[in-house]
Amino acid sequence: MEAIVKLKPLTPIWTGDAGRKCRMIRETGIIGSLRWWYEALIRGLGGEACDPTKSKCNGQSRCGVCELFGCTGWARRFKLDVREVKKDFAPFFIVKPNSSKRASFLGYYDKSGQSWEKNGGLLGEYELRITAKDEAILNTIKFLLKLSCDWGIGSGTQRGFGISLIDNDLQLQKPDIRIEQLNNPSSNLPRMDQFFFYKIPIVNIEALDLIIKEICEGLYITKKSPLSSFDFARYNYLPTAPWVRRAIRELFRDNDVLRHYLMGFISDGNTKPIHLSCWRHLIEKKDKEKNKTYYVCPKCRKKRVHDENMLKKTGSKIFVSHIYNKNAFKGNVEPEWEMKVWGWIPDLPSGIGETRQDVEEKLQENLKKEEFWLRCFGIKENPVDINGIKEVWDVDVEKLLTNGGEVL
Repeated sequence: MEAIVKLKPLTPIWTGDAGRKCRMIRETGIIGSLRWWYEALIRGLGGEACDPTKSKCNGQSRCGVCELFGCTGWARRFKLDVREVKKDFAPFFIVKPNSSKRASFLGYYDKSGQSWEKNGGLLGEYELRITAKDEAILNTIKFLLKLSCDWGIGSGTQRGFGISLIDNDLQLQKPDIRIEQLNNPSSNLPRMDQFFFYKIPIVNIEALDLIIKEICEGLYITKKSPLSSFDFARYNYLPTAPWVRRAIRELFRDNDVLRHYLMGFISDGNTKPIHLSCWRHLIEKKDKEKNKTYYVCPKCRKKRVHDENMLKKTGSKIFVSHIYNKNAFKGNVEPEWEMKVWGWIPDLPSGIGETRQDVEEKLQENLKKEEFWLRCFGIKENPVDINGIKEVWDVDVEKLLTNGGEVL
């Protein structure tokens, strides 16, 4: 069985290679996204999906996800090939919104700055050829592609990458997903029934011009080369995700551990690991005799906390698209701009000091408030149609499967 899916990126797609560049859409990057969404679906239905970084699945015993996507001793049940119809590149930017402590790197950083116009991911048009042994598997992969393209395919989806249009009728049926192993409900891995999704319409064109002006004041092509102006007219998106992420992070400024847990962090010279027993950032100490560093918990005063009781890094659980023109490939149609915010909020450890419900209420209150969007972009006109915002929390997974992957 075979199907062709026509894919057109609305924001850049990033599937990096070993050199951390993106010169082509790599099948492994697409398949990794599909697996991530399938894991979330399986867990949301109550099924078991292994953590692929710690998986023990094999040819004799495997979870439902590895049954489809393969594991050691068991081959993947489908094949995916990518054909470039029309390849184009997005520009690379270093983005630093006002008051941000750190910059965001949207693509591959070339210190010379000579190839910045091609280092920001892929645009254009592509065909994905799916080959599967039966119709049920083919339909499932098409469904996962639909979900991935709508909300983020490839990597970097927390920073605006991966929103894409599927430009042909997939003729989707409800996926045949059978749950044979029950999951661990306390797992903090992505579960679709804990996801939330927002579509946020941008209707004030004058405010959009103000956003472009604000963006240009925070763009660089190298760390020492500001880009005071840029013509975005030939692109279907504006690199706004770092501004929105900064504004969401600010909502949790009074709780560093919660903010880092939700928005992602890597422990470094400034941000220390989190003690998993107390949910506090550790304090670094130095053993002068052994000339080694060790960590102390400021709450329980435990000295020399071991690695297995530390959280040294975690990925973002909240994802933000750039602003993009969703009518970009519809011919002679007026532009219609929107952005998306989505993610999942797991049950939070009591040591963090706030509950999942607290986080949900804070996001619901602010994402539908005019003051949030004015503060987000630092402008005096609200770009967002507040009454037009669509949202869903704690997704009904069975309904999602029945609706052909349409979340909102």
